[in-house]
Amino acid sequence: MTGFNSNFNDIQKQISFANLTDEQILELLSILQTKRSEQSKLTKEEKVFLQCCRERRSYSANKDLDTVVCPICGSIKIIKNGTKNGRQRYKCKDCARTFGDTFGTVAFRSKLSIEKWIEFIKLTLQGESCRTIAKELGINKQTVLHNRHRICSVLHQFVCNQDDFKSLAESDEYYYPLSFKDIKAPMFFLNTLGRMPYTHRNYKQKLEYIEKQGFDNAFLQSLIKNEEQVRNELLNYVNDDDLKSQEKFSNALNGMDTEKIIQVLKTLNEQQKKKRGISNQQVCSLSCVDRNNNHFLQTVCVGRIWASHIEKTLLPHFTEDTVLITDSHRAYKTVANKHKIPLKQIPSGKHTSGGYSLGHINGYHHNISDFMYLYHGVSSKFLDYYLALFYWVEKNKHKSYLEQAYDIITLLSNQAKKIPLNKFKDKPISFDLKGMLS
Repeated sequence: MTGFNSNFNDIQKQISFANLTDEQILELLSILQTKRSEQSKLTKEEKVFLQCCRERRSYSANKDLDTVVCPICGSIKIIKNGTKNGRQRYKCKDCARTFGDTFGTVAFRSKLSIEKWIEFIKLTLQGESCRTIAKELGINKQTVLHNRHRICSVLHQFVCNQDDFKSLAESDEYYYPLSFKDIKAPMFFLNTLGRMPYTHRNYKQKLEYIEKQGFDNAFLQSLIKNEEQVRNELLNYVNDDDLKSQEKFSNALNGMDTEKIIQVLKTLNEQQKKKRGISNQQVCSLSCVDRNNNHFLQTVCVGRIWASHIEKTLLPHFTEDTVLITDSHRAYKTVANKHKIPLKQIPSGKHTSGGYSLGHINGYHHNISDFMYLYHGVSSKFLDYYLALFYWVEKNKHKSYLEQAYDIITLLSNQAKKIPLNKFKDKPISFDLKGMLS
């Protein structure tokens, strides 16, 4: 600012001593006016961006977006106050507060430009990986992950009060592999979970891993033996020789009848008794849809769902006119009998019963599987965030990616504070672990 004031004073002195004609004065005023309009001109994307943030940053309703209103007191007596990091700053004559042109927007105190923010959200909605987005925008991969979690957390707050069901409602469970990929402590896996982390290691590397924690070769052999037993039990049920990941197993579960799922999970539980603290390897998410584009999707527990989980999460969204359609899971019958809800259950091994079916909820699960596959495994504590992102995208799929991006920008701009990185690192698991870590 010192250099700017010095140049301005020099120009002012030269003009005051110069003998200018009327034509020269008019020409000078024209040059200054052109200079002013060029500095304040916003790009098309910036205008739309700031328009999306209008709830936190007000602009004149009937004028161009270049007319700024103070976001603190609402005054229109605004003057420019220099620049910082290439962005224009303003000062309010009424409250004397200064602010930047991104104050109250998602770009406030962010190193990403407005254009990069819009492109980042579009790429996120398209399911691009963190590595691809980081390369495309020229930013750090950790920055991409943090901002993705920031978007998902805002959407999770937005969709927490989900739809109610006033007619036929189809409900079923969706399974996703339990994952602790964000935890790096070896003793959490070896002592608490009783298994190796799901990372690629040869036998020598596994032995070095456990020896550093004070275990011997016999302990490693017991871990390998348990893993082989569990794998063999899974293959007996799904008949898939290419079952190499927990995600593929979860997809196989989603295509099974309820009775078969219960058998698999019981077998898992029996095999995992040798593993201290472990119960089931799958996170159960309760889902419900109807024919009026009403959705419900929420993580509830590990393993088999209980009637108490249904009562706590899904039951508040039912009305007096709700007719519930499910498979033959006994928990739904328990809840329906207790609360006098009309229930139509599809017998095991059948697709329809008396004109009722689970076609809509099965299609919904197929869409979830396609969506989650894009992220190549999600840590379980962030699973509710990604399901919230899917829920929001599914509700807004009639809009273009750009329209969805601007809608998300509006939601982000209504945040009172920017969520710090350590909040995501320390995020607790939101579903019932059934005491597996105690």
